[in-house]
Amino acid sequence: MDRSNLIGRATEIADIARNLADELARRGLPEPSFANGLPGALQSDAPDSDALAARVKLLGLLDEFKDLLTEPALLCSPELRNPSMSTLALVRVGVFENFPNEGCSVQDLARKLNLSDNVVRRLLSHAATYRVFFQARPDFFVHTASSRVLSENEGMRNWILIGLGETMPGTFRIADALAKNPNSEEPQHSGWSVQNGTDLPIFQALADMPQRASVFAKAMMWLAQLPGFSPQYLVENFPWGSGDITVVDVGGGMGHIARALAAHNPTVQCIVQDRAETIAQGENILSAELQGRVRFQAHDFFEEQPVHGADVYLLRHVLHDWSNKYARKILQALIPALKPGTKIVLNDRVVPGYGETSNLAEREARDYDMYMWGLQNAQERTRNDWDTLLRDADPRFKLTRVSKPSKSYLAIIEVVWEG
Repeated sequence: MDRSNLIGRATEIADIARNLADELARRGLPEPSFANGLPGALQSDAPDSDALAARVKLLGLLDEFKDLLTEPALLCSPELRNPSMSTLALVRVGVFENFPNEGCSVQDLARKLNLSDNVVRRLLSHAATYRVFFQARPDFFVHTASSRVLSENEGMRNWILIGLGETMPGTFRIADALAKNPNSEEPQHSGWSVQNGTDLPIFQALADMPQRASVFAKAMMWLAQLPGFSPQYLVENFPWGSGDITVVDVGGGMGHIARALAAHNPTVQCIVQDRAETIAQGENILSAELQGRVRFQAHDFFEEQPVHGADVYLLRHVLHDWSNKYARKILQALIPALKPGTKIVLNDRVVPGYGETSNLAEREARDYDMYMWGLQNAQERTRNDWDTLLRDADPRFKLTRVSKPSKSYLAIIEVVWEG
């Protein structure tokens, strides 16, 4: 069987699956199902048989097929795959920065890292079994597309450090956080805070950990630049209106969304609000042609909104950082500034309901819900969750439309103030 192309691989998978189904039918055995599991003949302790061998073969081929169709940068993301037993060590000891494009022997890499041959061989060999990082040759390893990404991209390495060093450990301690403070909505009652032995929420705690805070910030900047987070999905797919429009970008960071919006729509005026130190950085990188159309303002979004009468108030990827208790406060802080008909745009993830999409897509979204829970006792939300949140914040918030550009990670949730 030619396995050098997709058709060859898929044909081999189909042939083995067909033969396995025929063998089960011949023996009067049911096919595997999620409800009933594997028939006894296919379970690991069953006597050797062609059917059992086919099952093992299929599992390997399907695992490889899925990896083959995953983008290299995403394949090595700890949220999609979990080669974490070696990956965190590979990043922290500097393997990727010291691995040359042409490949490297175990001995040469060990010498560069001041580690033993045994340590380096074990780390690389484990990673290679995932097909994510490196391909093994006798005592020599070469790059895969994914390991080449990590060697060339500091942002991706920082994302690995955050995923495996902050997010996953925090997620694994959710149960401990619940045991200490059941049903709490406080950000400091998170798995991350338990893991790190602190009574502070993550971002306050990181203020006293400058090195970890720097890695976290760089990882978030890298994440924001992934194609699925492109500002163009929001800028080009929301009807901002015609004529002079004022948009307040609440929690807008250094203004990358405002800059994209102002460049796309020459009649839009943007006010970017965030912490003083953040907007100072945004002002420093604002181009001359956008001066006057993009302005910056220090503002705590838990405090009353100071800009009254704007046409649109935008909260992009803000509310998922907070539990419902605090998300309500952020929304309620807008109310004194709103006029009837004002639009509030929430550019955030909408978790699909059960059966609305593939299990793979739903699992990814619900995985991120667990990560936000573990980090900050926060959450991702379904459409029903968004309806409930808005109603509980104030019944005059009316959710009018939810749309999601096909390649975007985030949905566009349009809310109208009916006060």
